[in-house]
Amino acid sequence: MTKERIITGIDVGSTKIATTIAVVSDKKVSVIGVSGNVESKGIKKGNVVKIDGAVEAISSSLERAERMAGVSVSSAFVTVNGSHIETRNSHGVVAVSPHLSSEISAEDVARVTEAAQAISLPSTREIIHVIPRDFVVDSQDGIKDPIGMTGNRLEVETNIIHGSSTAIINLTKCIEQVGVSVEDMIFSGIASAEAVLTDTEKELGTLLIDIGGGATSIIAYVEGAPIHSAVLPIGAKYITNDLAVGLRIRMEDAENIKLKLSNDYALLSKTKQDDREEEFDVSELSIESEKIPKKVLYRIIDARLEEILSLISLEMAKVKLRGQLPAGVVVTGGGAMTAGVERVVQNILKTPVRIGRPTGVTGLIDEIQGPQSSSTVGAVLYGAELYRTGSLLSFEKSRGNISSKFSTLFSKLKNFLP
Repeated sequence: MTKERIITGIDVGSTKIATTIAVVSDKKVSVIGVSGNVESKGIKKGNVVKIDGAVEAISSSLERAERMAGVSVSSAFVTVNGSHIETRNSHGVVAVSPHLSSEISAEDVARVTEAAQAISLPSTREIIHVIPRDFVVDSQDGIKDPIGMTGNRLEVETNIIHGSSTAIINLTKCIEQVGVSVEDMIFSGIASAEAVLTDTEKELGTLLIDIGGGATSIIAYVEGAPIHSAVLPIGAKYITNDLAVGLRIRMEDAENIKLKLSNDYALLSKTKQDDREEEFDVSELSIESEKIPKKVLYRIIDARLEEILSLISLEMAKVKLRGQLPAGVVVTGGGAMTAGVERVVQNILKTPVRIGRPTGVTGLIDEIQGPQSSSTVGAVLYGAELYRTGSLLSFEKSRGNISSKFSTLFSKLKNFLP
């Protein structure tokens, strides 16, 4: 790579829109502009429900980041989420191109991965990611990168993540209406994993839980690659709603209580203290009580967290992954800051747990060090890797064009091959 490039990531969530702008070079990704968390509009459970509202919120987020960075954004990597996201593992087989040495080339890898895409999907579905998990060369399995090896038959196991064409088109339309083209769509779970998971965690086997406002994304990694993904239509916003109903207060006050309790819990957790028997001061808020027993607040919060984690446990059991991920669980997203989330995860999933915060970038890191920034930072890191491999192509140009899709497929593969 001969020069630096500006890469932008936009995380379109149900409760917030976050934009990160970074300068990418061979050696580092330096953040030069962030929007903070702009309140989301027109988005519900990860899906666009009102285009005008979504465009307004995205535009506001983008403008803030552009002002801070001092640059104008023309294209971006955009996260996609919602319960319409589904995953499927697929197998592909091809004969190696007849070279004199029968050496497997990059084109062979692209062809076998293209063959793995030949699955039966309704016309209303669109493939977002095709990620190679494992290659087999003439019955020799466990191969991560077959390029340069000799063989006659090449097979691949892939993880295919797909979503609703309508949801993807509507989100693309919102981005384009603010004058920005979509470089690529990235499943928010993949984006967060790029920012918070270590190579060791991916290799040993880990479950990433990204708790957003209106939805919770999960993605399981085994032997360095995703094996299963899902999105639950429930998130941290439901905790706020439960507090509002349980305490009979306004949503704004419930959100303030949740945030203040979570901040206090984070400070106490460093000293290993248990404050569940104490009183919680709410005198600054416009509610009748000046103090609320913390055990009442934790009872409400824990009940909703337990529901989310129980659904995740059932999802893992369905695909026979419960208890099969030695590296444990990494929780990220805005909901990861909820008071007691680590305790509840340990109780329900019976596994080690840590809070995932974005890494791998320099620059304005103070602005994006919290778990709520994982997706937008991950989108930038995803785009940076594509650019470094010389494979950054326009998402729009790849749609509806077979040869262009083939080139784009191999370009994306290089992002996942070691």
